[in-house]
Amino acid sequence: MNQWYFDIIILAVLSLLTVGFLSCVIMIMIPKIRKRKAKAIGISIGINAVLLTATVLYSLSHSTYCKYNDWSVLQSSIYTVEDKYGQFDLGKVTDNQKGCVAYYIYTDNGPVMPDHLKHYYYIEYDENGIVYNVYDACQPGG
Repeated sequence: MNQWYFDIIILAVLSLLTVGFLSCVIMIMIPKIRKRKAKAIGISIGINAVLLTATVLYSLSHSTYCKYNDWSVLQSSIYTVEDKYGQFDLGKVTDNQKGCVAYYIYTDNGPVMPDHLKHYYYIEYDENGIVYNVYDACQPGG
């Protein structure tokens, strides 16, 4: 999935949840003025707040690409990453050397400024095998 699509979907979900949260806040004020109980609206506000928080946390932890959790990958062992997500599509892990490996994520043929190149989720690791950087970039030589 192109990163543009992911960003648009997250923005739409966040907008809907924000509008829902604000409308619940407004609707909870009306029964308070009339001195009635608003238990259902309170439950609705709680559910909406939890969904809004979960969406924000998901979009922040998967900011590079929706399949890979950046928070989980960063500061972990390159071997742990390989066990969790499978064999790398580009590069090879070498012991006691810095390196860079990558997973294929998508080919950009989208409607918004396509470059028609393969994009990869690059993972840089240090001599100890600890991941210190992740990023999305085009294929080598692209």
